[in-house]
Amino acid sequence: MKKEINVVGAAIINDQNQVLATERGDDRTLGTQWEFPGGKVQDGETPQQALKREIQEEFSDQAVVGAAVGPAIDHHYDFGIVHLTVYYVRLLTNNLRLVAHGKAFWCDQAQLTKLNWAAADQEIARIIEATDLTKLD
Repeated sequence: MKKEINVVGAAIINDQNQVLATERGDDRTLGTQWEFPGGKVQDGETPQQALKREIQEEFSDQAVVGAAVGPAIDHHYDFGIVHLTVYYVRLLTNNLRLVAHGKAFWCDQAQLTKLNWAAADQEIARIIEATDLTKLD
């Protein structure tokens, strides 16, 4: 039986309605693939609390977590089944200190699906690309 992993991700949107894309480090599982930053939900945390903690740990930034991008995505990898929920996020600070990623850049919405996303993140990228980001809170 495969391990089940509950994960949250952040579709971080800036004032120009660009989305922060992050590339996993070469030495990590799924290395060099793009993802929405985030991580595992720990026992006792809500998904929103986990996402705020992950953004603090990965970027040294504070954030406001908004609505979910869409339904949770379940993807079967060799190492386990990932249950990924991605939320729209706005940063309150702008340090973007890269701890867990090799690269990060602000991607224009129309270019999202051109990146080599990790499999679980691909559908989320398509949803975001088709969303009117000017209507987000």
